Amino acid sequence: MTQLRADTPDDAASALLAQSYEEVRRVAHRIIASDSQRKVMQATELAHEAILRLIALNRIEIQGRAHLLALAAQSMRRVLIDEARKAAAAKRRMPDMVTSWPEGAADQLIGIEDLDRALRALERVSPDHAQVVELRFMLGLTVEEASRASNIAERTIKRRWQTARAWLLDFLNPHAGGNESGGGDGDD
Repeated sequence: MTQLRADTPDDAASALLAQSYEEVRRVAHRIIASDSQRKVMQATELAHEAILRLIALNRIEIQGRAHLLALAAQSMRRVLIDEARKAAAAKRRMPDMVTSWPEGAADQLIGIEDLDRALRALERVSPDHAQVVELRFMLGLTVEEASRASNIAERTIKRRWQTARAWLLDFLNPHAGGNESGGGDGDD
């Protein structure tokens, strides 16, 4: 385990960040590319902001490359949420920031704030399923890559992804799945 600290990052954490930088940028590029409505920021800017926020948290315990990438993906999601909120406050309306389902059709778009709200709700229900969603949505990993990154059996990742995807669809479309309280809980 390595510690990432703002004042004096240790050599192991610095090396892990340096080794993972291109992968963090690739994840940022995938996230930015899925914003089909407009470009809020460049992939490099998103990656840098995410890394700076991680360092600013001070004393983060990093348990390896997969953990660092998961933390970076969460940080990127929060950066985009903050940008969406800033844009909404400036325009007094919700921005059109969207992302797409992994391996989904182009018409399967989801608002980034809706995804964030659903993912936070899923984390309360099942952190294991939420982890798979983070790996698939935010990191853009395939089932096989998610299995390798998390050291979880591929069959387990597939089951968790199918269950989490169904749960998210139900949460985001409460009237389609019969769940009247899912998407409209207003919990922020």
